[in-house]
Amino acid sequence: MPDVEALLWVDIAAPSVNILDIATGVSTATILPAKVGAAVSGPAGTILLALESGLWLQDGRSLRRCAASDMTGTHFNDGKCDAAGRFWVGSRANDGTAGQGNLYRLDRSGVVQKMAGGFDVCNGMGWSPEGKAFYLVDTVPRLLYRYDFDPLTGSIANRRVLHDFAEVPGKPDGLAVDVEGNIWCAMWDGSGIQVLSPAGEKVGWVDTPCPRPTSCAFGGNHQRTLFVTSATYGLDPADTEHFGKSGSILAFDAPVAGVPVAGYAAGGMWRFSE
Repeated sequence: MPDVEALLWVDIAAPSVNILDIATGVSTATILPAKVGAAVSGPAGTILLALESGLWLQDGRSLRRCAASDMTGTHFNDGKCDAAGRFWVGSRANDGTAGQGNLYRLDRSGVVQKMAGGFDVCNGMGWSPEGKAFYLVDTVPRLLYRYDFDPLTGSIANRRVLHDFAEVPGKPDGLAVDVEGNIWCAMWDGSGIQVLSPAGEKVGWVDTPCPRPTSCAFGGNHQRTLFVTSATYGLDPADTEHFGKSGSILAFDAPVAGVPVAGYAAGGMWRFSE
């Protein structure tokens, strides 16, 4: 979370939103009424939540629905804010049907707009350091897309495949971007973080002591700590060698700083539009 030494993270299945005190290692959880795909800090200490039932705002222990949308047969997945404080969030089909995932943008004015569609699992996202490129993962076909991005208007254009993970272990999930423009992508069932150059070339790999890292984010002093979340879903705890530290939040010293990620900058009434 901005301006405090804390890590905001979600447990999708619990479901809960959690705040980890970096100094003490103590994590506090708020149980939620529906599965949660993403959480970002909002104004005045609030937290914006992308639940399967829509977008909600948490203020202390209270929740209020902030934006209604027709999510019939789908639910929200990963989400992140751009440098201007607009919230971007993806969706996927509840039954796994291909091509039903969409990308939405929640503007600071409270308007939700569909920005792109046709994804299987609209997932990890991030922006280049100068804000001219937007990156988006579609997990099932194992693709990382690059869009031209306009920081002023928040528009995207000229989608192209930046990297096809067909020859990389696992499937791409959440991602983060460093100040040199490299893209750090968690590889579900790949036991690691694949590092790509801005051109989409493989330039590094970080092993994780768990097979299913789910996402990563830079934080800590000078944005030089890489935090990695992981899942236990579908794994057998009795298989200790394979299970490893699954379900843990891991922290690695990073050789380069990450690009800071903004919180949601709200203002005005929230409403939904296609």
